[in-house]
Parts: sequence; structure tokens; C-alpha cells
Amino acid sequence: MIGAIKRAWANFRGFDLTGSTVPPMDGPLRPNAKLDAAPLLLELADVDNLVLRGQQILCSVGQEIHTLAPEIGNSGEALSITGTHSVGKPVTSMAAAGDLLAVAVEGEGIRIERPGGASTELIRPEGLNVECITAMAFADPSTLLIAVGSARNPAHRWKHDLMTKTEAGSVWRVDVGARSAVSIASGLAFPSGIIVSKDRLFVSEAWRHRVVSMGLDGSFQQIALGSLPAYPGRIAPAAEGGFWLAMFAPRNPLVEFVLKEDEYRSRMIETIDPEYWIAPSLVTGRSFLEPIQGGARKKLNMLKPWSPTWSAGLVVRCDGSMSMLRNYQSRADGDVHGVTSMCEADGRLLVGAKGSGKIVAIDELAGHAAR
Repeated sequence: MIGAIKRAWANFRGFDLTGSTVPPMDGPLRPNAKLDAAPLLLELADVDNLVLRGQQILCSVGQEIHTLAPEIGNSGEALSITGTHSVGKPVTSMAAAGDLLAVAVEGEGIRIERPGGASTELIRPEGLNVECITAMAFADPSTLLIAVGSARNPAHRWKHDLMTKTEAGSVWRVDVGARSAVSIASGLAFPSGIIVSKDRLFVSEAWRHRVVSMGLDGSFQQIALGSLPAYPGRIAPAAEGGFWLAMFAPRNPLVEFVLKEDEYRSRMIETIDPEYWIAPSLVTGRSFLEPIQGGARKKLNMLKPWSPTWSAGLVVRCDGSMSMLRNYQSRADGDVHGVTSMCEADGRLLVGAKGSGKIVAIDELAGHAAR
């Protein structure tokens, strides 16, 4: 009886009893189109894992690692591929410390590449799911911190991990010299970004929409940034202090609702191609089979910037305690969606939008899109 009265009152007042409300894009996350206004440096389908190794800019596409450099005679306003080598299997994450490069190869392990290509070591710690290494960061040249998104799914099945409500992620500390690893945190909901800050770790926990901090041994875990309106991903250091945080897809009330409907979600997983699930995506608008179309998104054949969307572009500037300061966005009608990696080079931030297949630049010193 009391439940019926509560539901009737909620229907009358417009309350949400399902818990599917998504926090608004407000304050430091106020909507803008700064990523779309930023200069395009390179179009490269499926670009991922932007890192700075010494003075070299590297990125991955599938099983290939590309070396990038400014185009000659172009005033540094464009990048070109100057070298490529294949590692044989998909690259899921990369991290650099000076000239040292760590490459996570799906199903194989972690390759440690020494300066000048003199040697390559393979680390495959026992108990660590090498198919789902989502992010890495060096604490020092001999210590590597690793985020494993899931113990049950490979990295490319991240939608399955969310839709099956799997919480089997972990954080590991690897001794590079001894080629050994120890788990320092477990039971995480798809950790997809990690960074070391003095004696603390910041780990983005995508499916719980938050960033947590912990000691280098996994102790004293606490929420550093919570109740986010998007799924947090990789974290990159900012030269002036603080961090850059990528959010690879926005949250959606319909997705939040579907996550509570177990029977519907199970049938969706069994019968529908993942491309067309009611689930977040790195890019949308490529097929008429996608959910939420028509009047919900367009008016007079124009896409509404504020329309419900599965994909967007979002980079957030955070201070040293991971508090948000400002953001750079590509909204529903933009074309810099699915930001998965970033790195600072030559005084500006390079942003890799895997969904749209683009690298754009942000001038942090000026506080707005680069020149």
C-alpha cells in the first residue's frame, strides 16, 4: 500500500524512482564546443594511446605503433606518420618514462622497449588478465602500475563488461626488473585510467563514474571525484601541475534504466549486435539502426547539440587533488567524439579521439582551443 502511494506521488510530482538520473553537465563541465574549434592535426581511424616518449610522439592503431612528427613547412599545425612498426596483436595500452616504453599487447603481455630499440622484454605476470590492460603508468623506471579493466572480458568487449554489470577490475604493481607483479586493488568496476602522484595513485573507475585515490600499495582508498555525468577514462599529467582526464562516453538516462532491467538486458545481449545496443559508444550517427533517432535528436533535419546521445568528446582539466577546473567538449552535433588518450607536447595538449579518428590540439597556456 505504501509503495503504491509512493509511486502515485512520484508520478504526480515527476520524481525518479528508478535511480536512472544522470548528473547534469554544469559548473566545470558546462557544455561548449572547444574540441570542435581546436585545430585538426591528423585524421587517423581508431587512433589510441597517445604518449610522449622522450621527444617522440607515439600512438597506436590496432596492432601498429606509429611515430608522429610535425609536417615540414606546416608551422607545426599538422602531424604526419614518420614511422610504423607492428607488434602482431592489438595494443590495448602504452606508457612511457623518458625513453622507456611499455606496450600492453592483447593476449600476450607487456613489452618493455628500451631506448633505440636495443632490446625488448616481455612481462606476463601470473594471474593478470593480459587481454584487458586498459591503462599503465610508470612510478619510476623500475615500477609500472597497471589497470586491468576486467578479469572476465578482453579490452575490446568493454560494452559487454558494462552490460553484464561485471566488477572484476584490478590494479597491479609490476617490478620491471624482476618481471613480477602483485595485485594491490581488486573488485573495481572497469578501471580505465591510472596515474601516479607522489605517494598516491589516481584510478578512474568507469562503470562507477568516479576517480578513486589510493596508496601505492592499494591502501586508504577514497573517492577523489565522484558522480560524474560521463565514463572516465585515461589520465595524463599536466606540465603546469594537475591532470587531464578523458571521459570516453557520456552517461544516458535510458542506459541507466536498461542496466536495472536484467531480463531485457539479457535478451538484448543475446539477440542484438553490440553496435546497436542501448549502451554508450565512442561514436554514433553512422547507421539508421542505432537507438534514439528521429524527433528525439533532430529538428528540421538539424541535429540538436543538446540531444540525447551515446557519444561525445570530453576532456577535463583537473588540479592536483583531481578537482575539476574546466573542460573541452564536442557535443552531440560535433565530430571529435570518443576521446581515449592525451599527451602534452610542445606546450599544448594533443587529444586523440578514437571514435572520430582524429588528433586535435588544445593550447593549455592560453586556456582555450589552440591557435
